[in-house]
Amino acid sequence: YQRRVHGGRLYELLANCIPPDAIFRSLLAHLLPHLDNALRVQVVQWAAHYEHSSKIGSKPIYHLEAFVCKFMYLYQQAVMST
Repeated sequence: YQRRVHGGRLYELLANCIPPDAIFRSLLAHLLPHLDNALRVQVVQWAAHYEHSSKIGSKPIYHLEAFVCKFMYLYQQAVMST
């Protein structure tokens, strides 16, 4: 359910001609202040990976959703390990 909610919001941004790289930057700007340094590094690396993939691929929504899912996984792992 959560992925559908995020995917719908991401799709709405894309439908309103917001470029994927601007969406990635905005996501990072909102996420990074809430993370510790170790997790920040991982999240930035994955954001760069998925942003690059979105430029190569034909459907940016898949790459944006994949990044959100990856972030949720990394965050869950970080929370569970503390």
